[in-house]
Amino acid sequence: MAHRWATSGPATSFDWATRLLPAPQSRSSMHIEFLLEEESAKAALDVLLPKLLPPDTTWSCYPHRGKTDLFQRLPGRLKTYARQFAGQPDLRVVILMDADSDCKRRKGELEKIVADAGLLTKTTAAGQPFRIITRLAVQELEAWFLGDRAAIHAAYPRVRPPHFSGLPHDPDTIADTWETLWRVLQEGKYYLTGKAKVEWAETITPHLEPDRNTSASFQYFRLALSHSVLSR
Repeated sequence: MAHRWATSGPATSFDWATRLLPAPQSRSSMHIEFLLEEESAKAALDVLLPKLLPPDTTWSCYPHRGKTDLFQRLPGRLKTYARQFAGQPDLRVVILMDADSDCKRRKGELEKIVADAGLLTKTTAAGQPFRIITRLAVQELEAWFLGDRAAIHAAYPRVRPPHFSGLPHDPDTIADTWETLWRVLQEGKYYLTGKAKVEWAETITPHLEPDRNTSASFQYFRLALSHSVLSR
């Protein structure tokens, strides 16, 4: 049995009330489920997670059709998890989405939905065991790509250092990160007629090196995953 796998397709195709989780490979193995805003996040995590998680950790990714879809379905998902946690002590859930313009408000909304389901997150646990992590990619997931300019160049060799001129060291401070990434790629003569967010994720992510990424939200996500694995 492979140690790592991920689902394909939108999360809306699953019956969350009756679904079965993968059987644990051993008493100590952990399974993490990622609830994601869109397909581009899944495309990135499918490649990135092997670099961030221990070899015996399995995962599955459930993309949604945007923020509204994720927020609408989240209460039902969490009720299902609340029932499953008792029999799955090594199950963890990570909710990952873009913060867009208001990080604190979006984080607060997520935390309230989890609290209303009677569950603790890393933020609210205050030293108690937690099973849920809420994490925002401030502003958008593309900030993680802009945090590793060498990875962008490796994926798109015509992109040169001058094309990043004027951009801050921490891309989380950029207001429109996907537009900024698109502009950088266009200056390298790529994607002149349209954006391709899933393709960017599939192309750039294999070249990402976690240690050199300058996105603060990426490093917080990385740290949160480490805490999740350790919180047994």
